[in-house]
Amino acid sequence: MRILFIGFDYYGYTSAINDEFGRMGFESCFHDIQPRKLHFKVMRRLNAKLYQAALDQYHKSIIDAYDSGVFDHVIFLQVHQMSKVNMAHLRSRQKDATFTLYNWDAVATHDYRPYLKYFDRAFTFDPQDAEALGINYLPLFATNRYHNIDRTRYEPTSVYFIGNIVNPERYRVVRAFEGFCGEHGLQFDFFMSTTIHGWSKMRRNGIRPKDVSLRHLPTDRQDEWIARSAAVFDFANHAQSGFTMRVMENLCAGKKIITNNHNVKNAPFYSEDRFLIYKETDFSAVPDFLAQPLNEPEASFSEYQVNNFAVRLIGVQR
Repeated sequence: MRILFIGFDYYGYTSAINDEFGRMGFESCFHDIQPRKLHFKVMRRLNAKLYQAALDQYHKSIIDAYDSGVFDHVIFLQVHQMSKVNMAHLRSRQKDATFTLYNWDAVATHDYRPYLKYFDRAFTFDPQDAEALGINYLPLFATNRYHNIDRTRYEPTSVYFIGNIVNPERYRVVRAFEGFCGEHGLQFDFFMSTTIHGWSKMRRNGIRPKDVSLRHLPTDRQDEWIARSAAVFDFANHAQSGFTMRVMENLCAGKKIITNNHNVKNAPFYSEDRFLIYKETDFSAVPDFLAQPLNEPEASFSEYQVNNFAVRLIGVQR
């Protein structure tokens, strides 16, 4: 089977899915839907019309690089960056392929509804969007590194957060949790990264960002924080009901999860010993939550590993 995989290459997650396609014995040709070259980044911020024209030409070059009818499956991870003209062109060139769309953003963030007509199968990480649109619900996943975390060396009162700041409210809530932990003798390791755009958005919202980096925390330091922490702090965008990658990764790593996403109560993996749902900045239940041991500390939740995600996404098991 040959796959054309077009997706947003985000923190190695898309590459991990592509690697699984290879392990399944498929030939996968991956292309980033939003190229990271400097001239694209500059155009995106300075001239939206010029950027879109360049992006359209980039997408067309991908489509035309392959002969007609050479792919069995075309998979998109996000699609809103591609024009409808190019989507129609791609469908005309790969008429016999099965077209699959996966969305790891809610419709409220990126409205992909006008594109559904181009796909034979569609999935979303957001259960409310899945029900409203009549498409498939497929939660996010954990990469293999989270299943290999040492579960024996955590500190019972230690919490961590590693995340990107796009929503200024996430910055405010993480800072509020930092203050709570300081007042209650809890260890809180946090690393907030952002982009120039994210930084500017915080400033426009009256925030003077502190301890926010334009770089990413090295993987070895991330692994160290995860191993020594009993729990992760999660702040989900209120416009989504789906669970963040942070939730799925730490579920598979055997960590407790402190989140504001009340929809976890409806998830098959939910239990009160593993999840604490806070409202706004009321963290008063956190100390008792951390003191409560996990009922099944060795549970791995392997059904949410990236390999099983890839199998469900492509719909063919090998």
